[in-house]
Amino acid sequence: MSDRPDLRVPGAVLALASLVFAGCADAPDTGAGDETGAPDTAAARPATPTTEPITDVREVSWAPELEVDLENMERRPSGLYVQVLAEGSGAPATEGDSMGVHYTVWLPDGSTLDASRAHERPEPLPMVLGETQLIDGWVEGVTGMRLGERRRLVVPYDLAYGARGRPGVPPYTPLLFELELAEHRPADR
Repeated sequence: MSDRPDLRVPGAVLALASLVFAGCADAPDTGAGDETGAPDTAAARPATPTTEPITDVREVSWAPELEVDLENMERRPSGLYVQVLAEGSGAPATEGDSMGVHYTVWLPDGSTLDASRAHERPEPLPMVLGETQLIDGWVEGVTGMRLGERRRLVVPYDLAYGARGRPGVPPYTPLLFELELAEHRPADR
């Protein structure tokens, strides 16, 4: 019998989480479209027409209710912004650690994409840092968190879903996350 906590989650929750988090920002555009082979331009078009990607999240118009204050956040070399909202305790999360993370994710217009506590079974998202496929901004943002810690992340589009976007996430869209490390089991070292 293993000492590891059982971090299994119902399939519906994993399907929803994978829609929001599975990293595909760098997936190549296959040009797949209808039976004629023509690209599906409607699926590739952002909700708000964008001719050029906004590469600096400081130029994004964030909804006032999100209270995004980049001046009070740490800007990482990758372009990710991180703010610790509540300190945690214990060992920092590193590659290979089993974790359960509560999250809420918003679009810049203030729309909530998903929130773990809003699910039918409000359980944290189970993951193994460095093994579970998640967007790059999420992985970088949870690395180093301690049990009970809460963080806010502003994830630039290139660390989220890139130029292609994803259902519910238009192309070139940065995201705002609030995360809480609810479960943490360091990997056997």
